[in-house]
Amino acid sequence: MKNKKTTFYSLPKTPKTTPKTNEATPENEGVMDAALDQFGDDLDDAFKDSFDRLELSVHSISGFREALHGEKSKLFKIFDQGKDELKKRAKHIVEEEITSKMETHEFQSFVTKFAFLIGVFVLIFSEAIFFTRPFWFPKYYTLCYFPLVGLRYYLYKKKNLHYFLLDFCYWVNSLLLIFIYLYRNKLFFLMVFASVNGPVLTSISFWKNSMVFHSLTKITSLFIHLFPAMVTYVLRWIIIGDDICLRPDCKVSFAQTIGFSMVLYFIWQLFYFIKTEIINESRKNKEELMTSFIWQKTHNSMNKILLLRFPEKYHVYLYMFYQSIYHALTMLPVKFMFQYKIVHSIAIIFQILVSIRNGASFYFDFVPTKSIFSQKKREQAEKEKRLRKKAKKIEKNSEVREPTEFEQLIDSQFMKD
Repeated sequence: MKNKKTTFYSLPKTPKTTPKTNEATPENEGVMDAALDQFGDDLDDAFKDSFDRLELSVHSISGFREALHGEKSKLFKIFDQGKDELKKRAKHIVEEEITSKMETHEFQSFVTKFAFLIGVFVLIFSEAIFFTRPFWFPKYYTLCYFPLVGLRYYLYKKKNLHYFLLDFCYWVNSLLLIFIYLYRNKLFFLMVFASVNGPVLTSISFWKNSMVFHSLTKITSLFIHLFPAMVTYVLRWIIIGDDICLRPDCKVSFAQTIGFSMVLYFIWQLFYFIKTEIINESRKNKEELMTSFIWQKTHNSMNKILLLRFPEKYHVYLYMFYQSIYHALTMLPVKFMFQYKIVHSIAIIFQILVSIRNGASFYFDFVPTKSIFSQKKREQAEKEKRLRKKAKKIEKNSEVREPTEFEQLIDSQFMKD
């Protein structure tokens, strides 16, 4: 309809005429119909506009709620990430603070003195058991062996050094425990005795074991190489005595001390070769583990000289050959150790003095230098830390933050209004 629109709450004005009669005329009916049609159209348009505005409002509220929900999820996510990051940073700060305190000269000096005190006490306690209660010493050795070796495996496993626990000295310690608790045989004791007091005891000098009380690694290494010899000393001269000998006069030959014990060595060497060079060949090539052969090849100057003269594919076999010669040579004095108590005593005391001398070199030469170096390193780290904080603060103040989607939506609503 092209008639002039009026609002839905007002009717179109009609000329003021006074009907002459009360009867409905065709003209009056036509005017009423036109007015009603106009009113209906205006009402439809008004309702349509209202519904459009209502629909727009609903869409705006829904969009606002969706944006608010999304922003809320993002805030919670950022909060969780910030909480985790805060925990990590707090942990890192605490670790740095503890590390910095531990690297100070005062703390190092305190730890060294305290560990030295505990180590001396343990040494005196071990000597007291050895000299006053020798029958207890094998059990005391057992009680110390499993915690130390178990802890060493745990620590070495994290560094991929656990293949060191396949070395000959651990094999011999296991055989000694088998003799003490499971298999008391005279020939077996001679084989274990030769292995313990030959290559294992001599390893204190070869591997430069030292009596450093505050180092668990050094104390464990010294225990593995020294205590088995002390246990066999107690078994041979105090607990069992001559009853463990193969002959009534307790005489043994070089063939017996070397030959029988080399049987144990070759059994171990075969197992060790299969495990490290065949089964774990792929891991070894990737340098994922460290073995005694790799360590000796890279750290021992004598092995470097002896091995570099030949192609690399023969190095492992040459190393096994050199090691078998070393084992045979170190077993030469075992004959006299088994027959004479004084020789056995001198051999053990000599290796103890070597470990004490190595420990003294560590305490008086290495520890002071390390403490000074650690102090300088800590001061340098603190200086770098302050510089990083300063640079980070400057960068944070200079950067401009982009508005989030929620902020953009609010801004757009205000712009519309």
